[in-house]
Amino acid sequence: MAEGSEYIERTYSLKSLAEFIGEHPEFVSLVSYNVDNPDSSIYYQADVPRTLGVLSNIFLLAEYERQVEAGILNPQDKINIDDITRFTLPDVSTGSHKEALSILRKIDSKQISLDHAVATMVQVGDLAISDYLWFLLGQENIEALMDSLELEHTDLPLPFSGLYISINPNLSDTSKTFTNEEVIALATRFKNDDDFNKNVTSTFDDNRIGISFMQERDALAKFPQTTAREMAQVMFKLQKDEFISETVSANIKQKMRWVFGGETIPLTFDDYGAIYDTRMGMLSGIDVGTSIFTGSTSAQAMFFDRLPVAFWMHLSANHMQEDFQQRIIWDPALLEVTLLEISKSE
Repeated sequence: MAEGSEYIERTYSLKSLAEFIGEHPEFVSLVSYNVDNPDSSIYYQADVPRTLGVLSNIFLLAEYERQVEAGILNPQDKINIDDITRFTLPDVSTGSHKEALSILRKIDSKQISLDHAVATMVQVGDLAISDYLWFLLGQENIEALMDSLELEHTDLPLPFSGLYISINPNLSDTSKTFTNEEVIALATRFKNDDDFNKNVTSTFDDNRIGISFMQERDALAKFPQTTAREMAQVMFKLQKDEFISETVSANIKQKMRWVFGGETIPLTFDDYGAIYDTRMGMLSGIDVGTSIFTGSTSAQAMFFDRLPVAFWMHLSANHMQEDFQQRIIWDPALLEVTLLEISKSE
């Protein structure tokens, strides 16, 4: 719990966080592409593999909107909330799951529209909704989408239930690296086999993931990976309405605008959309926004990956990664400081 505590006192401001970023390239990747002024863009550890996490929801969201546009899925179809909670693992991202259930049950205690579920997934990053949508969309369709995007360094999104079962030593041989098909098979069994579902749920209830915080953080290296450069490219295509199609791009951006429900975003942005993730040792986000002050637009991807435990808790509790990521779009002073600190590192 004390790992990395020496960094905390020096990182209570975004300026000091910029200094930390420049001093510790091993923990951070950042691409901030200024659409209107590319010369002021940031490329920092842009091609280092980082954990994809729930940023994979951008691809599930894209395939969902593609199927809606094609008439394969009806966004107003009703789905049972119990079918979503089937994928829940005790003590794994429980905060986001509780928030998701609270949002959904304000609409209806038992059934909600598919579109409401997807929008909630984007907003809070609930792993159970992600897994429900993964199976609804279909493995072959998700694979075809990823192939069409031609991303060389971004792995196939996988069901989170299968990933977390694979790193639990009470359920799996954690000395091995699971293939995509083995992870999918675990998630499929968790979905379809009642006895297996009960056993897994009970095991997580009794032992959480069965490993320490540091081991959980390190195990993220076994999860699907990506790079800041490729995720920022996705955001740039989205901003240009060239991600899958113009209609799909517009619908994705609309769901990513959930952040406008807060108090500060409308004061600093003409337009802004994001997907964020936080899990042990990792904070990340992809976003695209237009500053209300400068009128310039940036497409971004930022990863704090495999952070020391205490330092991760400090950053996550204060939402510092989200604040930093938003502010370098609209605050030229912070952008300048960040560029300076990164140039020192390089």
